[in-house]
Amino acid sequence: MPGPFEGLRVIEFGRFIAAPYCAQLLADGGADLIKVEPLTGDDTRRTGEVIPGEGRQFLNKNRGKRSLAVDLNVPQVAAAIQRLAANADVVVANFRPGQSERLGLDYATLATRNPRLVYAENTAFGPQGPMAGKPGMDLMMVAYTGLAPIGPAGPVEFEAPIIDYMAAMLLSWGVASALFHRERTGRGQRIDVSLLQASLVLQNNLMNHVNVIDDAWRDRYVSEARAALASGADWDEIIDLRASLGPHATQRAYYGFFRTADGVIAIAAPGTKHRTFVLNMLGLEDRWVTEPGWLPDDARKHVREVHEAVAAKLAQGTTGHWLSQLQAAGIPASATRLRDELLSDEQALANGYFIQLQHELVGDLTVVAPPVAFSDTPLHAKAASPVLGKHSRDVLREAGLSELDIDGLVAEGKVVSFD
Repeated sequence: MPGPFEGLRVIEFGRFIAAPYCAQLLADGGADLIKVEPLTGDDTRRTGEVIPGEGRQFLNKNRGKRSLAVDLNVPQVAAAIQRLAANADVVVANFRPGQSERLGLDYATLATRNPRLVYAENTAFGPQGPMAGKPGMDLMMVAYTGLAPIGPAGPVEFEAPIIDYMAAMLLSWGVASALFHRERTGRGQRIDVSLLQASLVLQNNLMNHVNVIDDAWRDRYVSEARAALASGADWDEIIDLRASLGPHATQRAYYGFFRTADGVIAIAAPGTKHRTFVLNMLGLEDRWVTEPGWLPDDARKHVREVHEAVAAKLAQGTTGHWLSQLQAAGIPASATRLRDELLSDEQALANGYFIQLQHELVGDLTVVAPPVAFSDTPLHAKAASPVLGKHSRDVLREAGLSELDIDGLVAEGKVVSFD
C-alpha cells in the first residue's frame, strides 16, 4: 500500500542527524527523496566507517533516498538544483548560516517560484536573538541548556544525541502539518525547528516557573552555584545546593534507579496506590503517603530518609524477585538493560522495531524500523542508504541537464556519479 507521502518530491540539503533523519521519515512514507550532497558526501559517511565512504551514522538515517553529489558553487549546477528545489513539494535543510541565501536556495527565493513549497529548516538557536546564525551540535546544546545530568564528577555526557533526534521528529511533524495546511489553502510555508527548542521540549517537565508559589529559588541557586564553581567547589556541593534550595522531590523515594542484590532496577510508582504497594511490599511506612493531610516538619529530610530505607530494602533481594511483585501489581518497573541487548530483544523483534536491509557495498544491515505504525498508509523502508552519487545522472537529467552536460561536469570533477 502507498505511504502517506507517496507522490511527493522532497529535496534534502542535510548534514549529520536532524535534517537527514527527518528526510528519512518522509522517504519511509513514500516520498521521492533526493539527497543533495557535496562532492565528499555527508560528513557522517566517515563517522564509524564500515568501509570507506560508508559510515554507520550515514547508513542509519539515509535509507530510501537518491544521492546527488555535486559542487553547488558551479553556476550550471546551482541553476539546475534551484530548478529542482523550486519544483519540489518539500525542501529539508540545515545549511550553514548564510549558505542558502548565497546559493539561491533559501525559502524567500524558492517560494517566489513555487508558493506551494514547504521549506523545513533546522538551525541551532532559532532565527532571532544574539545567538541566531551561530553553529551548534548536540553535545554543545546539551551543555548550553543544562540537559546533562550532574553526577559527582560533573555533567554526564549523553552518548545518544537525543536533541538532534527530537529536532528531527519536530521537523517531520512540522512538514506533515504544513502539507495538511497546504491541502486546504494551496499555500506552502517555512518551518524552523532549532536544537535549542528541541532541548526545551525534552525538558518540558522541568521548564516552568510558577510565580504564585515563589519559584525565585532558581535565581538564588544559579547565582550561588556560579560563585561556588568559580571558587573551585566540586560537583557534589552543587548537587547539594540545589537540593537545599529547590522544591522537595516527593517522588524520589519511589521513582528512580535502585541497586538490587544482583543488578539495578528502575521503579516508576507515581501515584498513592502504587507507592502504598511499594511500602507494603518492603514492610516500610511513610505517613506522607498513607495519611492524607499529614506533612513532615522537614520535607527534604523525610524524603531522604524514606529513599534510603527503600534503597536498603531493595538491595536485599534480586531484581527478578522484586519485578515479579511489582509487575503483578501493575507498577511500571524494569531491570536496567544494556543497550546492546536490544538488537535481540524479544519484545522489539515481535513488533518489527528492527528491519533488515541489503546495501550494495556493505551487505546485510539491521537498523531501527520506521517509528510509527499506520493501518492504511504504512511507512516502508524502500532501500538501504545510497552510495555517494548513485543517482546523480538521473536527477540532473530530471533537472534539465543533457547527457553531454553531465558527462562534462563528471569529467571536471564537479559531479560525482557512481556508474
